[in-house]
Amino acid sequence: MLKKSLTTLMALIFATGILATSVLRTSAQTSSENYKISPVISDEIASESGQEDLQENKEVDYFLAYPGILPDHFLYSLKMIRDRIRLWLTVDPLKKADLFLLYADKRLGAGKALVEGNKIDLGVSTLTKAEKYLEQAIGQAEVAINKGKDTKDFLGKIEQASLKHEEVLSGLQNRIGQDFQPTINQAASYTKQVRERARQFLNQ
Repeated sequence: MLKKSLTTLMALIFATGILATSVLRTSAQTSSENYKISPVISDEIASESGQEDLQENKEVDYFLAYPGILPDHFLYSLKMIRDRIRLWLTVDPLKKADLFLLYADKRLGAGKALVEGNKIDLGVSTLTKAEKYLEQAIGQAEVAINKGKDTKDFLGKIEQASLKHEEVLSGLQNRIGQDFQPTINQAASYTKQVRERARQFLNQ
């Protein structure tokens, strides 16, 4: 009886998520129709980390997915439910890694938009979640490697993504204020670790 009730509940949640998707997309188009990630310069984090990949005045060639509705939207909780259901239904570790990377990119864009909209606290929180998703993505990639899957393309993609994330985080340094600098620096450290792990796996 309990098992049947749980199955019914999950089915209802899944159906609600699908139904909400169309509402979310429509709302996203009206609330942030012209959203895009603008180029930023990443000298600061690049110099602190000692890596040479990010050259001065050169934008990282990586496309960030459109973030959709932002965390300050009243329907955002439905988006979170949808994301969790997609992760729950995804069994293949490489596909799950790709989902985590997608969510990381979207939250990075959402966090940037919030900071630029002067919602610093929520923006920084969202940026931190983005880098934690990035960390989970490389974790799932490692699971895929241990299962003998070909992860070369994904590892190259996540390495490039980490550079883009560093670029965006660096570009926001002057907007967030001193109080949030340690939080952003911590988020950037997650990103650096992801890049280093990706390179390590690629060199194996």
